[in-house]
Amino acid sequence: MEIINLNVDTRNEKDNVKSLRNQGLIPAVIYGRNLDSLRILLNYKDFIKTFANHSISSFINMASKEDKVNGKTVVIKEIQKDPVTDNIIHIDFHEVSMDEKIEIEAAIHFIGKPEGVKLGGILEPLMRHIAIKGYPKDIIDTINIDVASLQIGDIIHVKDLKLEGGIEIMVDEDAPIVTVAEPAVEEVIAQPEVQEEAPAQTTQTPPKA
Repeated sequence: MEIINLNVDTRNEKDNVKSLRNQGLIPAVIYGRNLDSLRILLNYKDFIKTFANHSISSFINMASKEDKVNGKTVVIKEIQKDPVTDNIIHIDFHEVSMDEKIEIEAAIHFIGKPEGVKLGGILEPLMRHIAIKGYPKDIIDTINIDVASLQIGDIIHVKDLKLEGGIEIMVDEDAPIVTVAEPAVEEVIAQPEVQEEAPAQTTQTPPKA
């Protein structure tokens, strides 16, 4: 999996996080098994620009003037967003050890046009991401699934995936990933037949003599 660089600064516990956010910064924390939590700051625009072209599951190399942060390899564990504005307000990073397995959410990418779709079926993804676990040197951030041979009604389950490098899938093996559904049938409601009524016959009364 690719490693991207991210410039960060350290921050103090007493820093006002609201003020930092107003300055275009994201408060964040680095956690690790043998590491005291490290408080850091990221530039909001730089973070968005970086991850516009990279997966959020990528390995990240921390670049900082602080020796205790510089050179650490981390992954994003959680991104917190404002429920109203949807802006990022905090990020949790987890330090990666190359000899310890890590768990990430890998993106699922479907390849090919199913045979069933060519016949009018509808491709219905039931998963967009899947949790996997493995050593950093083996982990992948995208799983490609060939769906070209799927007929209408076919389903690909988790147990059908074959991943290399000893990667474990952390989801029930019987969980469905994608299917080709039957085409939607429009219900035609029969309209009652309207019978033409015979014109009413009028009886003329003869004039009185």
